[in-house]
This record gives sequence, structure tokens and C-alpha cells, in this order.
Amino acid sequence: MYGISSSLASQTINKITAWNCLVSLGKVSGTLTKFMSDRMIVEGWGVGVRVVIKRGYKGIEVFKGLSTIISPLKIALQMMEQTCSKSVKLNVIRKSERLFLVDSFQDPSIKHVVSAQFDGLTCSCMKFKCLKSRMEKEAPQLLKALGQVSLLDGSKVYLTEHYDLNERTIEEKVHLQCHHIRAVMREFFDAFTFQEYLWNWKKVINSYRYSQDNRMSDEEWNESLFPVDNWGEFKRKTS
Repeated sequence: MYGISSSLASQTINKITAWNCLVSLGKVSGTLTKFMSDRMIVEGWGVGVRVVIKRGYKGIEVFKGLSTIISPLKIALQMMEQTCSKSVKLNVIRKSERLFLVDSFQDPSIKHVVSAQFDGLTCSCMKFKCLKSRMEKEAPQLLKALGQVSLLDGSKVYLTEHYDLNERTIEEKVHLQCHHIRAVMREFFDAFTFQEYLWNWKKVINSYRYSQDNRMSDEEWNESLFPVDNWGEFKRKTS
């Protein structure tokens, strides 16, 4: 992850993510405070994420420093946990067969558009756009690690496999996600892994029907195009 941009780093290897990894590894405890954050340095290295916590002082109290490497897989696991946690209370509205409006985590008045296609999902939010455009080039180790994240039964969370009949090969694809995509997967496709999403996609799409409330009658449609009361006064043209 040498040369990772600040934009992608803020979405993947930020201080909060690094701190939570250190907590799970038993190297630190408690929540990240400003005092600890000011002493932290997080850098993308080829073998993982280097985290340094400088030695600090508060009055006569001395706080030890720390220097360690966090593996890409550990970062990927933490990203999954954070994504799932942030998606839990998001409201999702289905607007059409494949389009969904999802609340912003920070401001529910803002909606993001999630598109559910047969080969995966996309989102209009800045986080997903950043991951989609930068991950493969700037953090290939982390992208590979996401493909390795698995459940206790061995099923991969982010990875799907497709057998190419013509080439007789198995094609793998790592699907990136944000918390808005996770919310749609859970609420409408009953899926935790992307493979489950692909299995359920056709059934969910085919079962969709426009509700009568969302459809305009012919009279309403004509009236919206040609308002009855807005034609003004008719006057015969004279020479």
C-alpha cells in the first residue's frame, strides 16, 4: 500500500480503523481519545499498515509508545465490521426494480442511490466511488485481503466465483461495498455474502411489482401534461 492516497487512506486505513485493530489484537484498550490520536502515525506499507504510537506524557504520568504492523486481512475484517455496524439502522426505500434510496449515516435527510444489477451493486456515495476508482491501483493487497474474508462455514463475504464454460476456468471477482450497499443486501436480498446476493437477485427482481400508489392513472397523467386551468382565456384571432 505504498503511495496510497489520502482520500483512500481516510476510507480504509484511518486512525479509528487502525485503533480498533489494535484493540482486537490486545495491544491497546478502550476507545480512541484525542490524546492517543495525536500520538498516532498510520502508514500504508507493502506488507500491511504500520502503526506508531509515540511515547507521551501527562504531568508526571508516562505513556509507553508502540510500533507494529497490521496485516491487510486484519484491516479488511475491521472494514467489514464497521460497514455492517453502520448499515444496521439505515432506512432503505425501493424506487424501482433495481434502484434503492438509502439514508446517509451522518444525515438521514440525504439519500444515496444504490443500483442492484445482476453482477453486483453500486452506490452514489463518495465512499464507494473512492473505493471503486482507487482500490485496485493504490491498495491491491487490501483488495486481495477483502477477497479472503470468510465466515465460519468458509463462505467468502466479498468474493464470487463464476465458471467460464468457453475458457473452462473459474473467474473470481471481489465486490467492494459501502454501508448503503450492505443495508440493501440485508433488507431486500436476504444476503450477507455477495454470492448469496447473486443467488437471490433474480428472485427479488422478478417479484417486484409497482404498487398502485406509485402509478398514475391515465387521467392523472393527461392532467399533469395538459393542466385544465392553466390555458388562459381563449380569444378568436382577428385580422
